[in-house]
Amino acid sequence: FGFSRGNDFICKVSSIISSAFKGAVFARFSDDHFIAFTKALGLEEKLSDIKNQVVSLEPSLQLGFKSGIYMPLKRDIAPSLALDRARYACFSVKKYFSHDIAFYNGDMDDDFRKRKYIINSIDNAIKNDHIKVYYQPVVWAETGKLCGAEALARWNDPTYGLISPAVFVPILEEYHQIHKLDMYVMESVCKHIREAYDNKYPVVPISINFSRLDFELSDPVKEVSTCIDKYKISKDDIHVEITESALTETDNKLQTAMNSFREKGFSLWLDDFGSGYSGVNVLKDFTFDMMKIDMKFLSKFSENEKTRPILSSIIALAKNIGMQTLTEGVETKDAYSFLKSIGCERLQGYLFGK
Repeated sequence: FGFSRGNDFICKVSSIISSAFKGAVFARFSDDHFIAFTKALGLEEKLSDIKNQVVSLEPSLQLGFKSGIYMPLKRDIAPSLALDRARYACFSVKKYFSHDIAFYNGDMDDDFRKRKYIINSIDNAIKNDHIKVYYQPVVWAETGKLCGAEALARWNDPTYGLISPAVFVPILEEYHQIHKLDMYVMESVCKHIREAYDNKYPVVPISINFSRLDFELSDPVKEVSTCIDKYKISKDDIHVEITESALTETDNKLQTAMNSFREKGFSLWLDDFGSGYSGVNVLKDFTFDMMKIDMKFLSKFSENEKTRPILSSIIALAKNIGMQTLTEGVETKDAYSFLKSIGCERLQGYLFGK
C-alpha cells in the first residue's frame, strides 16, 4: 500500500501494544518489532487481544502477530542479552501458522549458546584441526570395487565433543560462514591426495560438496583451480558436487561458475537428487555428469512397493539424458542387488563403509 500507509500501520500497531502495556517500559525495537519490559501476569491474554486488534486493522491481509517471551532468572542480566533471548524465542515460531507465542526455555538456551559457539568458533576450529575430513567410499555397482569417495566434515570440539554436520552446517549457512568450512574441506582433500601420491598409495577421485552460498561469498572455481595447482594434482582427482536445493533458474552467478568448472574439465555432480521440489526442472535447466540419488528413496526400501518403480524410472531417465547415476544410502544387500539390476552404476552407503 505504499511507504506512507506502512508507516501509518506501524504507528497504529504501536498504539495498540502500548495501550495494552500501560505503565510498562515499551519501545519499537526495529522494523515491525516491538519490545516491552512488563510483568508476566495476564501476559498471554494481553498478547491474544493485541493480535486480534492488529489483524483487524487490515482484514483483507493474512497478518500475523508473533511474540517471544524471556523471563530473567537474575536481576543483573544485560538488557541486550534479555532482548536477544526474547527475539530468539519469537523467531522459533515465526514460520508456524498455529503458534503465536514462545517462551525462552532451557532447550532454546542450549541451542542459542551452541549457535553462538559455532559461529564464534569456526575460525578457531579450522585453525586447530578440530574439523576433520572423513571419506565415505563409493563403489562400482557391477563389481563392488572402490571407485571414489565423498569428503565429509566432522567437528570434534573440545567443549561440545562431536558436533553433527546436521547441526553446524545449517548454522554456518544461515550466518554466511559456510564458505570457510567448504574451502577448508577442499584444501584438505587436495592435500590428502598429494600425500597419497607421494606415499605411492592408490588414488581414487574425491567428490567435494559446495553450497550455493559458496558462489556468493567466495570464488570456488578459482579456489579449486589454485589448490589443484598448489598440490600438483589433476582435475580428474576432484568431482564437484552441487546440491539440488542450491539451484535456481535465476542464479546467473552459479550458472556461470558451473560453466567455468565444465570448461576447465571438472566433472559436475548433482547431489541429493529428489530431496527437494525442483526435481526434473533441474535436469532441464542444468547440465551434470552424475546424478546422486538421495538416500531418502531407500528409506524403508523393503516395505514401500513404490520405491522400486520410481528408482527404475529415475535411472532410466538419467541414462536417456546422458547422465551417470549413483545412489546414496545403500545399507542392505537387497537394495544393492536391485540397484545393480536396474543399471545404477555407482553406490554409496553404510553397506560399503561409514
